[in-house]
Amino acid sequence: MLECMTPRFRRRAVSVPINLLFAHEWRNDLPRSPSPDGAARDSFAVPIITLSMTQMIESAARGDIESYHQCHLAFSRKPRTGKICLLRGLRPRVRLLGWHLFAAPPTVGALEGDCLIVQDGVEQCCLAKWFGRSWMKVYMPEEVHAKWVARDTRCLDDIVARTGRRVFYNPIDHPAYRKARVARRDSVRLDRMRLLLGSIGPGFCGLDIGCNMGYTSHHLQRQGFRMTGLDFDEDHLAVAEALNATYGLDVKFVHCYFRQFEAQGPFDITVALTVLYHMFYRQEEQSAPESARMDKIAALQKVDALTRHALLWESGPDPECEIEFIRSNSGLSDYCSLGATQGTGKRRELGVFMRPNTDLSDYLKRRHGMFFTR
Repeated sequence: MLECMTPRFRRRAVSVPINLLFAHEWRNDLPRSPSPDGAARDSFAVPIITLSMTQMIESAARGDIESYHQCHLAFSRKPRTGKICLLRGLRPRVRLLGWHLFAAPPTVGALEGDCLIVQDGVEQCCLAKWFGRSWMKVYMPEEVHAKWVARDTRCLDDIVARTGRRVFYNPIDHPAYRKARVARRDSVRLDRMRLLLGSIGPGFCGLDIGCNMGYTSHHLQRQGFRMTGLDFDEDHLAVAEALNATYGLDVKFVHCYFRQFEAQGPFDITVALTVLYHMFYRQEEQSAPESARMDKIAALQKVDALTRHALLWESGPDPECEIEFIRSNSGLSDYCSLGATQGTGKRRELGVFMRPNTDLSDYLKRRHGMFFTR
């Protein structure tokens, strides 16, 4: 839809994924790690879900009060509030923003590194996210729209046609695949990791073990991390590489088993969503050849050696057992729960293990300190 305006200010109304909406934030309390160009930076493009001005939208998982309440319990520094009281407090704040279904769409001013930079209407974006929307309509200038529609899916289309793929594990952030069948559509884990990390990103590197089609790797790279994704399934990585081309990102994907992975040095953060459960407790069920299997102590020691600051983790069906094992057998001894999750029909837990006394871990503990345990 082309709005009637002077040619210089023409803009389009386009539906976009809310997870791609970012805004610039200035932070001076971040741990100093050089950005890729070698200079320390105070201004970062951050996902809208991390903005402090939108504390009321902290959860944004499905838009239900349960997920918002869980996030409130995990991150609020105030005394814990029951659901009913929390809901009573939310209603007037939502009304104050004046958001409604017929409000003018937010304006996106730029497309930077596959991040849509919101110029006006951040509150509306956060409210739409909280109400459970995954896509929303925004205005964008013609030049930004031209870049948006130029995101090419030909490589991805070829992979899908060659493999006959009908279902993707996670959503694909492109209009051409908006209605594709997805096994795990929610972004609970992503939202909570973004809330934890805040403006951290530029200058730091991350490893995603068991990255599948690269959903978390791509989103953390948009947030500024230099990501490496690791998976043994060649078909998953073919999709991940094709999405690199579509998104214009350069996540490094490695096709191998974890035991065979060799890195030049440690990573600032490691992401291991459910995969440690398979490595630690399901050795007899692994489809990997004997040469690729590891006992759980060796697997954890390798994870520990590869992780400089933080391990972002999702459990199997017995989180307490995994938490105790990781804290007792590695240097990642400080733990913070990021709340319960639900995946493949099982209730799980999402959390972060920190290495004590590093700049990044100290920053995160200052930010969320009351929820870390020794």
